[in-house]
Amino acid sequence: MPFLSKLKSVFCCNTNKYILDDDDDDVASIIERCSMSQQEEEEVSEKPLLNDFENKFDSPTTRPFYQTNQVIVKSVLRKKRNASVSSTKSHSPRRRYNILLFGDNLTAGWVKNEDGYGTYHPYGLRVQKRFEDEGLDVEVTVSGVPGECVVQSMEERLKHELEQPGKWYDWVVILGGTNDVINGYSAWDIYDGLKKLYALCSKHGARILGVTVPEFDWDLVNHLDYQRRIVNEHLNVYNNSTTRNAFTLFLLDRFFPMQSLTTEQRRIFWDYDGVHPTEEGYDLMGDMIFDLLLKEGSWD
Repeated sequence: MPFLSKLKSVFCCNTNKYILDDDDDDVASIIERCSMSQQEEEEVSEKPLLNDFENKFDSPTTRPFYQTNQVIVKSVLRKKRNASVSSTKSHSPRRRYNILLFGDNLTAGWVKNEDGYGTYHPYGLRVQKRFEDEGLDVEVTVSGVPGECVVQSMEERLKHELEQPGKWYDWVVILGGTNDVINGYSAWDIYDGLKKLYALCSKHGARILGVTVPEFDWDLVNHLDYQRRIVNEHLNVYNNSTTRNAFTLFLLDRFFPMQSLTTEQRRIFWDYDGVHPTEEGYDLMGDMIFDLLLKEGSWD
């Protein structure tokens, strides 16, 4: 097995299944079942067009490697559907499903180059590809703003996304909070902001996949990591108080860690800036989130 495939097997594989259950402490947990595949499949979806930007909602940040004028990385990743995508088990056409991946730079797929400038490789690319591989008519839309905080403009921007004429979303995946922690917002304010986003999605009839705030390792802000952990604890409590049909929580910080990795694993899956995944890391995130969506959703 190639070395990279062995490393990926630490986290998940092409056919991972995630099972949400309650443990003895009544805290939602994710049990990972892995079966390894030795062949890597070719990418199907194209990368988002970098000229497909909107700049209606600017978001300043203190991060030194963000651009001053922020943009929304917005792209619909689904290719034009081929008639052969329909199920071989039935001749009746399937409905199209829509998924919105909403958040900050981690949703936009920001990757820092060696020269300090960024490029984009959203985890949505892998999510879209995996749905295409399953023969399901699913359209994945990525909407991420590098540097944006939950407590600043996310609520208004999400409302704008959900209220577009003729558009609906079956699922909304929300990943935010990293920039809030880095910029010194309190755990309660971040959690309260995330709950407002969840409420907006529920109001519009979408199922929600909340994602915990991942680990980071940046010397200037590592002393704020306790706020990140508190946010995730609040999200666990919220998850236990809601029905699974409305809200599901993915423990990204547990299943895609940073601190517990070996030096070589971290080099492959996390950027040296200590905040962003590499392209391999974003693909791994996409595999995990796809597996959970496939299990929790109804796609027939």
